[in-house]
Amino acid sequence: MQKLHFSLIKKVISSVLVFFILLLSMLTYFHYTSVVQSTQKCERDKSSLILNSIEPIVAVDLFLGFDEQLKEYLNDIIKQNPMILQLTIKDHNNKIHYLYKTENRHKFLHAQYTERTIYNKISSEPLGKIEMLYSNDQYTKVIHDYTIFSIFIILGAIGLIVILIMILRSTLRPLRELAQDLFQYDPKELHFDKKFDPKDDEIGTIQMAIINLVNKINDYTKKLHQLNRELEQRVYDRTQKLYIANKQLRKEIKERKKIEKALRQANQRLERLSTRDTLTNLFNRRVLEEKLESFWKMALRDHKPISILMCDIDFFKKINDTYGHQAGDQCLQEIAKIFESVIRRSTDLVARYGGEEFIFVLFDTPLPGALKIAEDIQKSLAQRNQSPNTKIKMTLSIGIASIIPNQKWSWENLIQYADQALYQAKENGRNRIEIATLKV
Repeated sequence: MQKLHFSLIKKVISSVLVFFILLLSMLTYFHYTSVVQSTQKCERDKSSLILNSIEPIVAVDLFLGFDEQLKEYLNDIIKQNPMILQLTIKDHNNKIHYLYKTENRHKFLHAQYTERTIYNKISSEPLGKIEMLYSNDQYTKVIHDYTIFSIFIILGAIGLIVILIMILRSTLRPLRELAQDLFQYDPKELHFDKKFDPKDDEIGTIQMAIINLVNKINDYTKKLHQLNRELEQRVYDRTQKLYIANKQLRKEIKERKKIEKALRQANQRLERLSTRDTLTNLFNRRVLEEKLESFWKMALRDHKPISILMCDIDFFKKINDTYGHQAGDQCLQEIAKIFESVIRRSTDLVARYGGEEFIFVLFDTPLPGALKIAEDIQKSLAQRNQSPNTKIKMTLSIGIASIIPNQKWSWENLIQYADQALYQAKENGRNRIEIATLKV
């Protein structure tokens, strides 16, 4: 539903109109109520006065039976009060002693009925009843006259409102014209040309204040535009400087990333050189000793077994002398791949101990597990030798030592026992596995 909007003139006119209507309604209502009550009271008082005046006479006549005298008296009363339309006198037996009905009753539009019972003043017994029908056209006439009076008042009020509306429209016309000019005003032009005749009243003051306000806004807008242009130029200049600085910074960042990448690669190579054997890519002896010492401490603390396999390629010197050192290096690389293939856990470690010797460190691995890995190595190596593509056959001798560490032992002792087992494998014909017997 569309919302209604009212202008200032309509609001003022509506407010004045509502005020006058409410005021006129209230005055008319109170006056009407007063007139009605007064008229009704007068009618009641007049009817009561008539009944009070005839009641004693009627009581005496009914008691004594003077019907003729009663009739004459009542006829005089009726002549004096033409408002009486009908008058009936009855005794206690409901016998009519007097009856009057006006012939022009149809001329009276409004009538009021009243009755009164007559009592014996001595015995208090009912003697009869007076019934009277009287006209209240006078009351109606008063209401009619008052209605006409009210219409004149309303017409006068409407006339005053019309005059007030014309005065308000004439007074507020300059403001309305100013409002239309303000709606058509374009701030981009920064110019507001409004010609008016100043008046020495409130409307003129408001008109002047609005125009002055618009002119001040124009001045501030001009200054703001100037500041915006200066600010845009500053932003442009600084943006150019920032662009050049960012370009240089991106170039420096790019160069720095290249340097950092090269440094990381160098560190990775250095780390690999410091921890890995360059030929076999297995851990070197330094890492082996560090890891073995760490595993030994954990096994000692947690009472876990630790096993060592020491492996040595049989007749490796002969391979070098027969096929050359390059072929020997290739054999070392192949045997390293076999070692890596049998490792299953992240805690298992294999390292090149020196020359053609290699050591497995198996944390939390008892002797049967270590023996299983040694057998897997021998099987993998045998499969390699059986391949028709293999030119150089190789065999391994393996020595195993396993123990649950204690305070009397060190990892160096465990390596010594594994080395003794390896020596025993060599003495017993090579290409075999020997287990060290530890004297715990």
